[in-house]
Amino acid sequence: METAKGTEGNRAYQCSICGYIYDPAAGDPEHGVPAFTPFEELPPDWTCPVCGAGRELFTKVETKASQSGATAPVTVKEYRNQDIVVYWNPQMCSHAGKCWGGLPEVFDTSKRPWVNVNGATAEAIIRTIDKCPSRALQYSLPEGSSVDPAIARGPGAKDRKIDPAKAGRIRVIRDGPLIVEGPNQVFGTGGELIAEDDRLVLCRCGKTNNPPFCDGSHIPGRN
Repeated sequence: METAKGTEGNRAYQCSICGYIYDPAAGDPEHGVPAFTPFEELPPDWTCPVCGAGRELFTKVETKASQSGATAPVTVKEYRNQDIVVYWNPQMCSHAGKCWGGLPEVFDTSKRPWVNVNGATAEAIIRTIDKCPSRALQYSLPEGSSVDPAIARGPGAKDRKIDPAKAGRIRVIRDGPLIVEGPNQVFGTGGELIAEDDRLVLCRCGKTNNPPFCDGSHIPGRN
């Protein structure tokens, strides 16, 4: 699309309610908006995919492109009380719904703010955040918290450390697949093991005829 080449067409917009950033380079394919669609050309009925806010609640933001072409992380939002601090990184959120489906009294995208840390016990919030698949939601315990620190060390703990010696690597190929390096297993939607290797090439454009693996269908003229 020709408008994607202009400065204004590349400008990102941020939701003033939840912090979600609309990036024209990525679009919103899940809701029928292809990549390289400028904010000004979004459908009139398009709303924030996280909180449902209308376009009038978005403001222009400056983004800095890294060498990989990714935009700089947005500011992580915090929600706290005397027992727990909840952190949310909108840009990392995959919108899987584990939070609002599991604990709607705390996580409710129809309300402002959408996270109510007083809606349930800190222990319940911790159990729910531990199920977040993207780690967009994390938690920590403030000084003086009444929560047992032993239960706040799960997958959602903000200070959770990863052993670099055991970590795999995922490389994003520009306009191409994800190269996964390191011992990994790939499971199908039914929970069945479909691949196990130390190097995998996964599709990220959805054009492959051999999901979830890349078959080169993204290459112009291949099909």
